Amino acid sequence: MRIDRTAKVTAVRAGVALAAVVASPVLLVAGVHLRSRYLRWIYRDGAPALVDKEHGQVSFHYFAVTSTVVDWLCTPSSVLASRVRRLRCAQGRRSER
Repeated sequence: MRIDRTAKVTAVRAGVALAAVVASPVLLVAGVHLRSRYLRWIYRDGAPALVDKEHGQVSFHYFAVTSTVVDWLCTPSSVLASRVRRLRCAQGRRSER
């Protein structure tokens, strides 16, 4: 999408926020896993750039990655995942002793 068309940019940002709210139950439970897989897919080798300054193009994925609504909805699952990792590490240390 061209950067000079601000109406489209605003519409895409609103669409990403709306999609995040619709998918909020999934993001609250498994957001960290889905987001990490999505980021790996976006930044894979051979993938088009998120922002192409030479042509004035911005990818839709840029808005999905930088959305604060998506960040907020993925926070509970990331906190839960970090607590589970800490618990597993603590149990592993106990079993080594």
